[in-house]
Amino acid sequence: MKRYVAALLLFMILPLTAAATQSPDVVTRGATGTDIYSIQVRLIDLGYLNYRATGKYSDMTTSAVRSFQQRNGLPADGQIGAETMRVLFSDSAVRQGANPRFSSAVGRAYTGAVSSKGTVSSWDAIDARFPVGSEARITDYNTGESFTVVRTGGINNAEVTAASPQDNETFSYVFGGYSWEHRPVLVEIGGTQYAGSLFGMPTSLEIGGSSGMSGSTFLYFNNARSDVYELADEEHVIAITAVAETA
Repeated sequence: MKRYVAALLLFMILPLTAAATQSPDVVTRGATGTDIYSIQVRLIDLGYLNYRATGKYSDMTTSAVRSFQQRNGLPADGQIGAETMRVLFSDSAVRQGANPRFSSAVGRAYTGAVSSKGTVSSWDAIDARFPVGSEARITDYNTGESFTVVRTGGINNAEVTAASPQDNETFSYVFGGYSWEHRPVLVEIGGTQYAGSLFGMPTSLEIGGSSGMSGSTFLYFNNARSDVYELADEEHVIAITAVAETA
């Protein structure tokens, strides 16, 4: 009887001891949910994860978190504690230079083909003029090449995909292949040309849709922000400034 009681007490104590070794605030491999989805979208935005957000903290996410921690001076344990979470969702988070699974593509240089600039308008105004399912004509400021995109979503910025295989081909040409570059672009919506910034890396490794583009990418306008905690994106701001009309 004494042995039974001792064993029972040990059985009750062990889970408590194990639970005490890991804070419930630490997110680790195997976790699921909307918080994981948001973390993955932020890692994609910063260039550490190149796959669609799934809401499941798997090996790819663990590797992406570890890389983020290394570049941001954090203990690289692949887990997300309070400090990693704070830095991840801060404006000062250090981006990944390039995903090692892709060559470091560099887009076409400025040719002087385009001299006009775009109207600076608030994101709220453009959001109303550019609803999901509608098209916009993109002109790459550096080369003058144009292609059409379709809005697929986005709340604080426009998620877009190429409208056709030819548009996807032009997109790839101006970026020199899918890349992490943010390029200044002129965006024609309803007859008005707006200053914008286009991201060169679609959201998935899987080719989807009739255009052949791998998922969607992100088109930013003045004061647009990320859909994850509404963060500003400094690289988009720089690209928009380059193509914005000045008084």
